[in-house]
Amino acid sequence: MKKVLSFLAIAAMVLVACSKTPTPKPNPNPDPEPEPEPEPEYVMPITVDGDFADWAKLDATKVASAKSDAASPWDAVKEIRVYADEAYVFFYLEYDNAQIGDLLAGANGTNDEGEPLGLPIRLNLNTDGEFTTGYANYSLDAYDFIIEGSLAQDGAWKSFDGTLHQRIDGWVALQEGGLCEGAGNGNKYEIALTRDMFNGAALKSDVPMPMGDEFYAGVRFYTPSWGELANMPDGPVTDDNAKGWGHLLKVTTVK
Repeated sequence: MKKVLSFLAIAAMVLVACSKTPTPKPNPNPDPEPEPEPEPEYVMPITVDGDFADWAKLDATKVASAKSDAASPWDAVKEIRVYADEAYVFFYLEYDNAQIGDLLAGANGTNDEGEPLGLPIRLNLNTDGEFTTGYANYSLDAYDFIIEGSLAQDGAWKSFDGTLHQRIDGWVALQEGGLCEGAGNGNKYEIALTRDMFNGAALKSDVPMPMGDEFYAGVRFYTPSWGELANMPDGPVTDDNAKGWGHLLKVTTVK
């Protein structure tokens, strides 16, 4: 009897041992970890080359635009458009055909100080979307930054590369050159400027003003001798608006 019990006990242990799941051996050639998907390459929606066909391909609902008011005293610039993505802000300017030839011809030679004559322009930007800081003039639109430079030289369009100024108890020049590019053809001109320059300037300011997803933009345009020709957007002359200035365009960043 004892031999039978011993045999049964041994048999039971064998069954238990056989019922355990065997430990899997490590795979000597495991599958490699999947590589992360590469980020899509950034493609500029507007190529600044004086060919304006790519503006027509944009979603028009995402482009801030204004045409010159028929009752405005300013008629040199007929239309302005502004488009922004997360990397750049793009400007499109369309000039009056009857004037632009003479204006370009006048952008030739030098002034009394020996500086080359051009077609001066100021890009005006309210980057933080509020109206209590900045330059509270021109219809109280509170510009935080301007970029000032020339669109033409020696009687022809040239690339725009202006000087960045910030409103800090007056206009303070922050950087000259390396901020923009531009191209003109016929009576049209386009500009691209990088957004990073505004945020970099804001970090150095006592009043941080990073460029938000919504901001405001416009332009002022001048003769070679700095006579004002346009302030876009513009408006009719009224008792409350003796110079026919308009409000800056509200621009929403496309993501």
